[in-house]
Amino acid sequence: MSAWVPRAIIVLVVVGVTISIVSISIGDGGPNTVAYEEREEVQGLIAGIAQDEARLGEEDAPVEIELFTDIRSIPGAEFQEEVVDPIIEEYVREGRAQISLRHFSFGRTGVTEAAIAAAAAGEQGHQWQYAEIVMRNLENAGPQGIDENFLKGAAEVTPGIVIDEWDEAFAEELEAQSEDPEYESAIDRDGELAFEEKLPGEPALIITGIGGVEKLDAMPSLEEVQAAIERVDVPSADLAP
Repeated sequence: MSAWVPRAIIVLVVVGVTISIVSISIGDGGPNTVAYEEREEVQGLIAGIAQDEARLGEEDAPVEIELFTDIRSIPGAEFQEEVVDPIIEEYVREGRAQISLRHFSFGRTGVTEAAIAAAAAGEQGHQWQYAEIVMRNLENAGPQGIDENFLKGAAEVTPGIVIDEWDEAFAEELEAQSEDPEYESAIDRDGELAFEEKLPGEPALIITGIGGVEKLDAMPSLEEVQAAIERVDVPSADLAP
């Protein structure tokens, strides 16, 4: 009889891309194996930038950007890669802007488990790494979709997250959302703000600076976002009296 081989976490490096195979089990759902890619790329993008819950960037950065997105959305993930990530590199890392993640469900549900999971990561100062890992791996979720197994696995591979603390924060928020009809969290307020701004069910940005406010909805291009930042980021001496 052959001996049993214990399950292990296997790390494969293929053409410089790290793939973590994580075996996880939540509740009665049984084990679920999900592949998470681009951890190193996410760290290269985010590491070293100040982060506080939903905000990425220095608190006193002159331009404030609010990103309204659904981290479960494939179009949202594409917008993140093509527009948001370059903005982080060009403006947030350089101290010219700060960006806050506003959770905005593009579907019929209001507060989503994915938003709750990201906010739980934010309590430890890693919401942006977590959201990036989720969005970069949506197509690896498999037929089960973006369920609790997938979300916990993403937390387990996000550098810096203490998984027991994440578990507790995630469970507490789920319970509060399901049991208290009057409960309101930052995630609820994100959705309310999106409704007040009449945003469509697509990624959108609100950009604020000394030069004014720009609202860009319907998935603006990188060039449109860059131009809007430059318009609002003007020295006070350049403003008309």
